[in-house]
Amino acid sequence: MADDGKMPSEKGYRGTHTSWKQNLANTSSFVNHAAIAWQEERRKWVGDKSQHLPRLAKDPVISWSTSYEELLSTNEPFAESIPLSEMVDFLVDIWHDDGHFD
Repeated sequence: MADDGKMPSEKGYRGTHTSWKQNLANTSSFVNHAAIAWQEERRKWVGDKSQHLPRLAKDPVISWSTSYEELLSTNEPFAESIPLSEMVDFLVDIWHDDGHFD
C-alpha cells in the first residue's frame, strides 16, 4: 500500500482516467468518415436531382377492371413492364376486396 492508503493500481487507474478525460477534451470532435464516404457514393449514384426532369404521369399498365385471376391466367409477358408501385397498389386493392385487411 502507498502512504495515502490506496493500492498502487488504484492510483494508476485514477491518474489514467484523469489524463484520458483531458485528452478527450483536447481532441477535436468525432468525424464519421464512413458516413461521409457513404453520402459521397450515394450522391454519385443518385446524381444531381436538380438536373433530373420531373416524371410525367403515365397511364397505368394494369387496367382498373383487371382481376387477380386474369393477371395470373397467362404465361405471356406483359406488353410493357409494370412499375412496382402499380403492382403493389393492385395487390393491396385485391387484398382489401378479399377482406385480408379487416
